Amino acid sequence: MHAIIAGSGLVGALTAFALKQVGIESTLYDQVDLVNAAMKSGGGPVVVEFGESGGCVLLACSALRVLRTLGLLDEVMAASSPSQYTTWFKINGTSRIALDAVKVSADCGETDPALRAPVQIMRSKLHSIFIQAYCDGVIAQFADGTTAVGDFLVGADGIHSATRRAIFGESTKAEFTGVIGHIGVVKTKEHGIDLKETLAFYIDREKKQMAWAFKVTEELGAVQVMTFNDPIPVEGEEYRPYSDLPKESTRLADMMASWGVPKHVEEMMRKSFRISPAAIYDLKDLPTFHKGRVVLLGDSAHGMVPNAGLGLLTGIEDVGVLLELFRHYQDEKDIPTVFNLYSKLRVPRGHNASLRSREMAKQYYTGSSGIGHFKLRVGIFLFNHNLMKYHNVYDCPAEVNAAITATL
Repeated sequence: MHAIIAGSGLVGALTAFALKQVGIESTLYDQVDLVNAAMKSGGGPVVVEFGESGGCVLLACSALRVLRTLGLLDEVMAASSPSQYTTWFKINGTSRIALDAVKVSADCGETDPALRAPVQIMRSKLHSIFIQAYCDGVIAQFADGTTAVGDFLVGADGIHSATRRAIFGESTKAEFTGVIGHIGVVKTKEHGIDLKETLAFYIDREKKQMAWAFKVTEELGAVQVMTFNDPIPVEGEEYRPYSDLPKESTRLADMMASWGVPKHVEEMMRKSFRISPAAIYDLKDLPTFHKGRVVLLGDSAHGMVPNAGLGLLTGIEDVGVLLELFRHYQDEKDIPTVFNLYSKLRVPRGHNASLRSREMAKQYYTGSSGIGHFKLRVGIFLFNHNLMKYHNVYDCPAEVNAAITATL
């Protein structure tokens, strides 16, 4: 069998590598022209590189399980840093609230101590690991309108997926949420910035302002500034993102200082060597993640407001489930069975992750600072003391085996 994969980002690249493990060859397509890269490589492997754009991503235990199955865990762990605690503050750094992610993961069923702490890794580094794991040569083709033939098509082309809109219609277009910001990447060690918290959020609910600070490695950090804006209508479009936020690190840092963020968070933005935009979209829940011989993975299927790494986590779980299904069904005639089971397993999981993410965003951007922060403190207390589940560990082989058994 041969798969056509639309989108060579994190989920697309990982899907190509996963399918290769079960003998399914694939071709990655993306809007990236690799001709110059191929010439520069001297005939060697070509890797799609996006620099440090996008900052860092968080990988929780369910995603790490999939990477372990694929044999990529050690390399990812070596390039990342664990984050035992997630912390929330008021915008000025007071009223600390901490979630013990290691304890919560154990309470939610993670039996392997090595996987209980989420890890933070640069998006570009993770992408490079996935691409190089798959790569035998030039691994992507420019999306120039040429026809591609395969046994099935994987749509992994993100929240603005053309694949999704082509098979489910323009009504599935992602909607702008009104939240927009910028992400900076900074060499923390070089600039003497000491990050005591590995993952911290600073929130002013009344003014709808938020900053995030991440410790990626001992040398590198990422900072994100977000604010809620009313979308501005444009003729011929539903909405377009609008913000009066500056786009330069110095002006962003000055703005954050006026908000009252802690000095080290301000300095992280001021010293950032790369700034990336971040406009936040959300996707209405789809009733199915496949149609005919087209299947959707990652943000193409369940694009959601980014919170707690849920979007990438759910996308990596998608890859893990598809991999396990193709371990059981390896004949071309079984593709409809694979895709039906995939949707049966992933639609409720994707809807649940999207709902959780929306609820977190609502908590960040609504209510007064005092009451909102108190509610958050109560919620984290319940999670830390196992009085309420933060998440459920998802075991792809077990979930697939149970679904197949139920069909027998």
